[in-house]
Amino acid sequence: MKKHLFDEFQPVSEAAWKQKIQMDLKGADYNQTLVTATAESINIKPIYHADSAPVMDIPNRGTSNNDWYISQKIYCGNARAANKKALNALNRGAEGILLDIPNADIDLTVLLKDLPEEGLQVHPRFIDLEFLKKLHGFRPKAYVHLDPIHQLAAQGNWFKNQEQDLKSYSEFLTTFNGYFSNITINTSTYEKAGATTTQELAYYAAHLNEYLNHYCDTGKEHDKDIYTAFAKANKRINIDTTIGSNYFMEIAKYRAYRILTKTLGKAYGIDNLGCYITATPSLRNKSLLDYNVNLLRTTTECMSAVLGGADTVHNLPYDAFFNKENEFGDRIARNQLLILKEEAYLNKVANAADGTYYINSLTKELSEKALELLKTIENGGGLIQSLFEGTIQRKIKESDAAERELLKKGGKTLVGVNKFPNAEQPLKKKYEILPFQKIEARKTLIQPITMKRLAEDLEKNQMPK
Repeated sequence: MKKHLFDEFQPVSEAAWKQKIQMDLKGADYNQTLVTATAESINIKPIYHADSAPVMDIPNRGTSNNDWYISQKIYCGNARAANKKALNALNRGAEGILLDIPNADIDLTVLLKDLPEEGLQVHPRFIDLEFLKKLHGFRPKAYVHLDPIHQLAAQGNWFKNQEQDLKSYSEFLTTFNGYFSNITINTSTYEKAGATTTQELAYYAAHLNEYLNHYCDTGKEHDKDIYTAFAKANKRINIDTTIGSNYFMEIAKYRAYRILTKTLGKAYGIDNLGCYITATPSLRNKSLLDYNVNLLRTTTECMSAVLGGADTVHNLPYDAFFNKENEFGDRIARNQLLILKEEAYLNKVANAADGTYYINSLTKELSEKALELLKTIENGGGLIQSLFEGTIQRKIKESDAAERELLKKGGKTLVGVNKFPNAEQPLKKKYEILPFQKIEARKTLIQPITMKRLAEDLEKNQMPK
């Protein structure tokens, strides 16, 4: 008696499969017929086999138990209202809270009342060490996410100026112990503006390299404390990301983030450099047209982030870009994650994508291509220099334009937008908030990287007069 059913079948080699495919094609060209080229310059093959599959060593999640957490983002314009909303979210399924704080004068006593000691991410839109000291007094186990280079890329200006921002960031990293203060890399601007997955990963690596080069050069006396903290794993890299629409590519992307972090760490002699990844669905592919489809988009996007190894996921309400914050949208977004965790059991397997030939191949190619692009950026003076020269902005615009052209010609599908439109759900003349790109006239040091949803032009053409 056989131990396993498949013991009765002889294994088939990759070469045998390819030979069979060629026979079935009856003379048609294999590459033109079955191989698909992507914007990442990766050719997707019709078959992935153990014979040629790479063996990947993907670092574990940054969480202590290798689990992922459901979080909810709270805008903290009003301390009392934000506190009430945060407590409600925690009582209804959220495991953590992401506090988006626009101003340093917010009353922390009111904002943090009854909130837990752990599970808080704090995202200030400013650098203010006195505010951070006060916050540390209230919640020393919170995780603060600050990224001056992201401020430059997204807004076109530093918080104050380059010298002062980097000096304040150094003080931030050295003043507070543990994970309260880490280096944060926010890559959401790159993705939402239209960067390919390869570009996003390469810009992440270049972004991180700017900080490591500035703060972890052991030849500089003042950098030794920061270097030691990372080397002893007393600090890590926070990566704030948005999730794209290509399901398998996104799974591979999150695995590649960990590989790139470890690779750059080794280059600086930090062998155990770890990262903590926070993910949320991108607005880029969301639409006013048949807007309920946004629920399907955010569900598969959150799945890909979880399967790729994200540590914290906070979902995007389906109506986040055209309706004001509302209980229904927030509850549905939170429940989507609860279903993935409590009913689909996506927290029961730590690295679900391990051993998959296709995803391993994608992960390897993305990592390698990102490192190649990183070398080009570094040869050009690094990320900051490239931002001032406009190189990064130009490359992202080219990728964005190519994807828009593909959507226009039908080569890219958005259900409810350019395929299977819902005539029973027409657009309105007005929405609670402006759903289209907002361009603010202001003086900037560089051209900021701006986001525009893919469907905006199509929506504008269908807006009722």
